[in-house]
Amino acid sequence: MMEAGLLEELQNFHRRYNQERVAENSQDYQQGIFQSIGFKEFHQFLVSEAQSPEEVRHQLLDQALQAFRTVTKRYARKQNKWVRNRFLRRPGTNVPPVFGLDVSDLSQWEESVWEPAAQVVESFLKGQKPPMEPLRLEPVPAEEKQSCHLCGLCSRVIIGDREWRAHLKSRSHLSLLKKSQRSAPLPPTQRLLQRRQTEGGGQ
Repeated sequence: MMEAGLLEELQNFHRRYNQERVAENSQDYQQGIFQSIGFKEFHQFLVSEAQSPEEVRHQLLDQALQAFRTVTKRYARKQNKWVRNRFLRRPGTNVPPVFGLDVSDLSQWEESVWEPAAQVVESFLKGQKPPMEPLRLEPVPAEEKQSCHLCGLCSRVIIGDREWRAHLKSRSHLSLLKKSQRSAPLPPTQRLLQRRQTEGGGQ
C-alpha cells in the first residue's frame, strides 16, 4: 500500500480536509471517512509534518507504520473470523459456496489468486461447475445448534452458545448494560454506605 501511494494520499487528504479541523481541535476519527484505517494511526506524523525535524518525522512515520500494520492485521483476523462464522459454520440458504485461495506468496498472485478466482466467477456466471471444490462446511456441535438464550436487557432471543457468547461481548449489549447499571437504584446497604461516605468526607 505504501508503494501504491498510501502516504501521498493521506498527506493530500489531510491538507484538503483535515488540517483546518486539527487547527481548531475539532477532528473526529469516529465519523465518516475518518474512521478508515490510516487516519488515526498517521495523525501525529501528519500534524507534525511541517514544523518537525527530519529525524522526528522519520520516527513518527515508523510509529505510524507499525500501528498501521497492527490495526490492519487485527482487522484481517476479525474479517476472517466473521467469514468463517457467517459462511462456513452457519450458512443461510442464500449463501453461495465459498472457495479458498492461497494468498501467502504475493509473487504468485496471478497464478494462485487472480486466475483461479476469475475461473470460479466465470463458471458461476455461465452456470457451469467450478474448476475447484468449495471449502467444506465446519461442523457445529449439536448442543450449540439447539441452545436458546433470552437476553432480557436487549429483548432478544439468541440461538446457539457461540452466538450467545458473542452477544454478551457485543458493543450494543455492553452499552445497554452500562446504561442500566448507571440508572439502576442501589441496594439499601450500598445507599447507606454511600451516604455515610458522603457525610463523613469519604471516611
